[in-house]
Amino acid sequence: MRTHRERVDQPGPAMIENMTLRVPSLTQAVAAYHALGYEDAGESIAATIALSDPALEGLPHHSIVMSENPFQTLTMVEWEGDVPTPFAVPGWSAMEVLVKDLDALFGQLPAAFTMLNPPAALSFSDQIRAMQVAGPAGELIYFTEVSGEVPGFALPTPTRQVNQCFVMINAVTNIQQSIAFYAGLLRCEAPSPMPARVSILSRTNGLDEDCRHDIAPLALGPGQLFELDQWVERPKDSGSSTPCGWHSLSLRRERPPPIGTGEARGTIIADLDCFDIETPDGERIEWLCPAGIS
Repeated sequence: MRTHRERVDQPGPAMIENMTLRVPSLTQAVAAYHALGYEDAGESIAATIALSDPALEGLPHHSIVMSENPFQTLTMVEWEGDVPTPFAVPGWSAMEVLVKDLDALFGQLPAAFTMLNPPAALSFSDQIRAMQVAGPAGELIYFTEVSGEVPGFALPTPTRQVNQCFVMINAVTNIQQSIAFYAGLLRCEAPSPMPARVSILSRTNGLDEDCRHDIAPLALGPGQLFELDQWVERPKDSGSSTPCGWHSLSLRRERPPPIGTGEARGTIIADLDCFDIETPDGERIEWLCPAGIS
């Protein structure tokens, strides 16, 4: 299948440019993120491409800037659907957001965000403290403070109190299969799973919160990662409608994805190609790259 030699040479960093979130009330969701200090983004290329999904066309939407450098937006779309339970289904499950002062945010958390776990060190590093909350669409957010170097990870430094999404967490049904897929997609070394405490995943499934689940981080670009979490299978919801929550994620890279990993939409916007990546658990990725590169 892989016939284009150029695609394996120096692919460069992949950066999270946009996350698209289905919300029950656009007005309330925008106000909630404004209360964290985020400002409006206006129209962005990545958001325009995400909103071209027929399921979202014509729906009210709004984008905010999460980071200027690297440029990153969050696009919220008003959606008629239930608010989901964290980790209810496989796929995009949480965003990890960089903050300067976690304790200050804990003391001043806007009312639209529901506290799930107060600030605490991660099970694998005392240099990282996180606070888990649910947002206005039920979206799981890890507000995270990095206080020092963590061996094996190149983590970013915040430029304001509440800053970029530097990790997107993906619940997967088969972590070994997903590791192989994403290592091939991103052209990076395949990590070995490591056991870690994922308290919200355990709580959602009635497990002891000290239970360890396999997770695997994969580096994207400078200071950004995907984290794969082994999902815990649970009875399927009988509801047929799509709930609120994560719709898709937009990645930008200077090269197309490997042959066979996605379907090309062609040049949607001048000088930019988009590929819809076919992922193991159906999590949506829009891969953006300069047009015409083979």
